Amino acid sequence: MGTLLRIAVVSDIHSNLVAFDAVLQAMGEVDQVWSLGDTVGYGPRPNEVIARLAATKHLAVAGNHDQAAVGIIDVKAFNPVAAYAAHWTTEQLTDETRAYITQLPTLLTAGEFTLAHGSPRAPIWEYITSAEIAAPNFAEFDGPFCLVGHTHVPALFARSPEGEIHARQIDGEADLSLAQPGWQFILNPGSVGQPRDDDPRAAFLLIDTETGSAYWRRVEYDIAATQQQMRDAKLPNRLLERLAHGW
Repeated sequence: MGTLLRIAVVSDIHSNLVAFDAVLQAMGEVDQVWSLGDTVGYGPRPNEVIARLAATKHLAVAGNHDQAAVGIIDVKAFNPVAAYAAHWTTEQLTDETRAYITQLPTLLTAGEFTLAHGSPRAPIWEYITSAEIAAPNFAEFDGPFCLVGHTHVPALFARSPEGEIHARQIDGEADLSLAQPGWQFILNPGSVGQPRDDDPRAAFLLIDTETGSAYWRRVEYDIAATQQQMRDAKLPNRLLERLAHGW
């Protein structure tokens, strides 16, 4: 499964530095951090989150909120609250942060793993939320593993050697053996900075290539601290409220 032994997979940090720091501490020693996009947007600390990620050994792809923040895509497809937050984020970015985001690819391959924000066939916009949506995406990546985010919900989609598609939302924490010859997997770690599965704890995924295992993990963080930062930045109340409930 490659030379890296321990990989932390994060997605949808959304400028939530308090949550990201909690995840970085909880993941322990890793060989690399892989970020699946939407590192910025919604939250109050875009520059600091990018700086924290850039300071690690990492790989990263762009998400729709990242590209909106630097003007690659238009926010007309966003709802009004998301569009407001995107404009606010654009105004906060330093030249260094803007340059980092601008150069991010939308699709990346690392050994047996393909990294995308939405899906391998539509990296920026597609939400893989069901077996039906997952099914055609298995033909869109080489190798056995694809890592995606975008939905903010931890999930597993698997294709058996016979072509059967299995789908599972990960509630809480879960472990999975990836050492299953002939199978393909699409793995979603969930969201670090804005979970949407009714669990407000920050979500991330650990992959151990030595044992061929994946571990979905959750960690509590100081939600009130992030909410106060958002309040100080005059970000929309809805964005503050949802953090406490995980929706």
